[in-house]
Amino acid sequence: MRLTDKVIFITGASRGIGAASARQLAQRGARLVLGARTAAPLQAVADDIRDAGGEALAVPLDVTDPASVQAAVDVALARYGRIDVLINNAGNGGALGFLLDTDPDATRAMFEVHVFGAERMTRAVLPAMLAQGGGRVVNVVSTVGYVPMPGAAAYCAAKAAVIALTEALRGELADHPVTLVLFSPPHTQTEAGRDWPLDLPRTFQPDEAAAALVATLQRDRRDWLAGGNQTLLWLQRISPRWAAGIMRGIGLDATRKALALKAPALAPPGT
Repeated sequence: MRLTDKVIFITGASRGIGAASARQLAQRGARLVLGARTAAPLQAVADDIRDAGGEALAVPLDVTDPASVQAAVDVALARYGRIDVLINNAGNGGALGFLLDTDPDATRAMFEVHVFGAERMTRAVLPAMLAQGGGRVVNVVSTVGYVPMPGAAAYCAAKAAVIALTEALRGELADHPVTLVLFSPPHTQTEAGRDWPLDLPRTFQPDEAAAALVATLQRDRRDWLAGGNQTLLWLQRISPRWAAGIMRGIGLDATRKALALKAPALAPPGT
């Protein structure tokens, strides 16, 4: 895919992988529509892009609010007349913890952002893509949507639901010029990523994850697990029990570490 002059709408664009992707896409000549709830950092990203000679429009966006979603898409279409790529990036993994110790509302909130947020954005953008004769929807998912991890049950379930939603839409749109893409970033040093103390060979930087996302678009990939995670998916396909065991060890160890970091100090006063 040639990125020059493509209108690309990114949700969750105020920080982390979303912001890094916006900057790299702008460097390749894309015209960016950046959406997020936090106005000041979002505007700062757009200003940085424009100061560097790129084009970016910041729009307020809450993917959990249908009216906010439609208003943001309407602004983008009024400005550019089309949306060539939608990147559903909004959301985070939340804090690690065991399901019975967490509030059920946390699970609902996870689905509200990741699943229903992606569905709202896709539903709002698809009519324009179909009318203009093509487009691409990139759903940012996770390796744990394919191989679930203990300690993040709600997040795993939400990402698995987005994967299933994407696959179903591929079937519905098979006769239309709209491509559905699944992109799984590696474990990345973002604010959300630091809440997951995973024992992995390497943790990636936002610019590296963004470069993988940009390459996914440029190379017309439909499915990509970046940072070597394709190996785990391959293992899961040939030996689900083996892959589950690996992820079980990683998840339980990380969850215990995370809970220990949150636990109050037990040392007596004055020691």
